[in-house]
Amino acid sequence: MLESIISFDQYITSFISSLIPHTSLFDAVFSFLSLQGLTVIVWFVLFCIYLLREHFDRTSKQFLIAFLISFLSTSFLVNIVLKNIVMRERPWVAQQLSEVTCPEDFSFPSGHASGAFAGAIIFAHFDSKRKWFYYGIATLISLSRVYLICHYVLDITFGALIGLLIGWATLRLLASRKII
Repeated sequence: MLESIISFDQYITSFISSLIPHTSLFDAVFSFLSLQGLTVIVWFVLFCIYLLREHFDRTSKQFLIAFLISFLSTSFLVNIVLKNIVMRERPWVAQQLSEVTCPEDFSFPSGHASGAFAGAIIFAHFDSKRKWFYYGIATLISLSRVYLICHYVLDITFGALIGLLIGWATLRLLASRKII
């Protein structure tokens, strides 16, 4: 059963990767979105834009607290705990490619996808008018990982679900404690 799931995942990953043309423009866009593991920079830039529109007040502090708890919890769970338990080989390693800009650690679940969706849910909560923009950015960050041959589709799917779940739990916890 597990082998069937892995085979299906590899097939879907190949199919999605083939749908997106591999051009220098897409290479640049998806490389930027991946930022060599530093997708927090994308969210930091968006936070600065958010602050430019608003003044730094109680809501901004609540937003920053929620974002940091969600993003750091997700990063720890995915990158330190889960990747080292599952230990799934990355697609570029399995395909024996050498010209890639992917990390050499394990693949499952995707830290980029989990961080992106943890960030998106917090941004969407505090700026609901632009929620689809934030989820769109998170989706593009996640797809960039498949495009760059760093992750399989199930890596980003489970990463996204983990990020959403931790983001949601963070918001509920902070609301129950009347922090937000």
